[in-house]
Amino acid sequence: MNEKLKSNNTTNLSKEQQKELSLIKEDFNNLLIEIMDNEEIDLIKIFPNLTDLKEVYEQLTDLKKCIDSFRPLNQSQLKNLQESFDTEYTYESNRIEGNTLSLMETDLVINKGITVGGKTMQEHQEAINHKEAVLLIRELALNETEFDEKVLLNIHGIILHSIDPSNAGFYRKDRVRIQGSSHVCPNPIKVPNLMLDFFKFYQENKDTMHPVELASNVHEKLVSIHPFIDGNGRTARLVMNLILLQNGYPITIINSDRAKREEYYTALETAQLSGDRDNIDNTEFQKLIANYVKEWTFKYLNMFAPSIREDAKDKGYYFFKKIEPLLKK
Repeated sequence: MNEKLKSNNTTNLSKEQQKELSLIKEDFNNLLIEIMDNEEIDLIKIFPNLTDLKEVYEQLTDLKKCIDSFRPLNQSQLKNLQESFDTEYTYESNRIEGNTLSLMETDLVINKGITVGGKTMQEHQEAINHKEAVLLIRELALNETEFDEKVLLNIHGIILHSIDPSNAGFYRKDRVRIQGSSHVCPNPIKVPNLMLDFFKFYQENKDTMHPVELASNVHEKLVSIHPFIDGNGRTARLVMNLILLQNGYPITIINSDRAKREEYYTALETAQLSGDRDNIDNTEFQKLIANYVKEWTFKYLNMFAPSIREDAKDKGYYFFKKIEPLLKK
């Protein structure tokens, strides 16, 4: 997560709040003792699944406040989490596109520089490239770099680096089809103007639209335009996560298991076939992405909350007050 943006100093608690937080954390730690190490606190009881998108986005705003209550995050803890989740993100995003490296093999390739036997060099390069692109979006978010065409082309350039150099970082000049989809991608002649509209949409909505809604809309629009000869899906997911990071949300990972992958593709295609480019209905895709953001916010909170570091003792007041009903016996 980005620690420069949307960061709050949360240690200025009154003595009464400090005492209250200490008591709630004592109950929280007692609950942790009772559950298995691979279990997580069931936050869904406090943040139930909703169907109305307006309410969903309000809930995600509340969840971000929970994360904010732990800021500034401990850098050592944050680094460990990012390395783990970035590996998982690289594995899942590449697997969606057909890469056959396992999670463990992905770790060996991107973190230890080991070549895995029986896997193609392209699969290795895809993993290396994606990890580099993840590091880039983290840096862009940290430096508060504005998302624009240059950033998009830089991200795509990394994704196809040493795989397709002549197309890396350039819009396509040929027609393409999405395998298994009924969606007809725009003629390449239309791509430059469609991308102008794409960035216009971003500029017009970046300060008013809910960040998760904006991220999902940008994701869907980019995949639907399909501006590149290859790497559109990975690039769209990276741009989505750049927007999430810039607004204080964690990187969100879309599950690549077959059923989940089909759910993702179906939600995209439903939007793409719902009307013309200016009149689509991507509600189901927005809900899908919002649920993934919620899932990964839960994961981060379940990682930060149990910390017994000295610098964590006054953090998380808002979060622990929210979950206090869960701790009552």
